[in-house]
Amino acid sequence: MSKEQFAGFDDDLKDLKPEVKEKALKLASGYLKDGIEAAPALKRAITEAEAWFLDLEG
Repeated sequence: MSKEQFAGFDDDLKDLKPEVKEKALKLASGYLKDGIEAAPALKRAITEAEAWFLDLEG
């Protein structure tokens, strides 16, 4: 996971809880490897990370 890959997207990440941010960055890095561009990869990853976090909280 490389935070530098998403350095230009700080506004998208700044309000996330640390756990959600870490999960989103991890997911987005995987999407980049799959050939998805950074902006859509991060948007998709944030959505999935937020859902993941909500599921954890029950």
